[in-house]
Amino acid sequence: MWTVEELSAKLHASPETLRTWRKRGAGPRAYKVGRHVLYAEADVRAWLDSHELPRSHSRTPVDDGSGW
Repeated sequence: MWTVEELSAKLHASPETLRTWRKRGAGPRAYKVGRHVLYAEADVRAWLDSHELPRSHSRTPVDDGSGW
């Protein structure tokens, strides 16, 4: 289980952002244990998997000579 502070550091998101996501039902599942809010690693990983960007294999990169 991860605390808000630990998950905040892992996701590079502020504790306030996690709080907002939790209140909106947009973030990973959270558990209230006493006064503490905790996140299970499996729930966070499942939430991250559900937000994975699709891979586009059909597009071919264009070489414009810029080196990017």
